[in-house]
Amino acid sequence: MMLWCLGTIGTNFNINGYFDFTSSCVLFALWFRILVGIFMYVFVHIFRLYVYIRIFKRGQQVTYVQYVVAGIVYAVIIAAYGIPVTLMRNKLTVMFVLELRTCVYGRLFTELSFGIVWAGWVAVLVVAYMARNINTSFKEYREMLLIVLLASVAIAYQTVVHHVVREYTAHRWARITSTFFEYLASQTSLVILLRVPVYNCIFHRREFRRKFFDKMKADGMAAQYGMTLPS
Repeated sequence: MMLWCLGTIGTNFNINGYFDFTSSCVLFALWFRILVGIFMYVFVHIFRLYVYIRIFKRGQQVTYVQYVVAGIVYAVIIAAYGIPVTLMRNKLTVMFVLELRTCVYGRLFTELSFGIVWAGWVAVLVVAYMARNINTSFKEYREMLLIVLLASVAIAYQTVVHHVVREYTAHRWARITSTFFEYLASQTSLVILLRVPVYNCIFHRREFRRKFFDKMKADGMAAQYGMTLPS
């Protein structure tokens, strides 16, 4: 999340000489914003939904093997896309324009970037649909749907702006609103996922711990993982 935010600011804005460091647009626009930011966000949600289906629909355990395989798949995908694009001439991908003090995207880079993001997000939507009938005591699916909705709005808005507003970087309103929707999707996701456990762990730790274990028992998690959970 932090690298995504750093990449978004570094790509869209000049803040007090910030571009003395961020004039490497390939690093910030490609690696931080898209591959380590947006696409990792997409990939994490695909994997989270996969784990959700594997545990609650198929009744299978999730071990370190699944996490290792997921990490390898992610690394291969971003390497296969990121390394060739990085080696291409900046005029074909993304380059820093001194007059605008911002990064300007090439058409090829724009299409490839949105292609990989939309391919991943379609996969998220498909997996989310597969998990639609799963109901647990934790109500995770409601949280997932809200996150998916927010991210879908952000990605759709980015797509429209980049394709309708040809001189995207020349319009401050376009850069500001794009950044706003990216921050809304990324930071709100953290709030949605962490607000309840963080609040209760701080103020109602014992009661929350008891309810947490009760919900795990109700969902059959104790038997599935062979755990002895306190009541």
